Amino acid sequence: MADYPTGLPDAQVDGYSFEPMDQSVRTDMEFGTPRKRRRTSARNDIFSVRWKYSNSEMNTFRAWFENDSTGAAGGAGWFNISLNVGNGSVESVEARFLTTFKARLVTHNLWEVQAQIEIRE
Repeated sequence: MADYPTGLPDAQVDGYSFEPMDQSVRTDMEFGTPRKRRRTSARNDIFSVRWKYSNSEMNTFRAWFENDSTGAAGGAGWFNISLNVGNGSVESVEARFLTTFKARLVTHNLWEVQAQIEIRE
């Protein structure tokens, strides 16, 4: 499994959030109260993350993102990254991109990259 590149900045606190995926399924009944039951006990949470990269860091990130063997395989591959997952500490988790990232040029040498990733525990 790939690792988030060493030397690239950690995710920014600004804009950092997560949303637990719904683990239940609801069935509407013809009569009476709908049923709701747990579908799975697996935890996959969706994180909104933001990084700030220089031009050279952006180049490193894009190369890693596209690499099939040592990177994120265009967003389809799982990778290890250190994140604050809401338990009071930063820990290494397995993640993958839900969709491709979005990048915005902030200054002539500073990129802001936003992405939604899912982690599995």
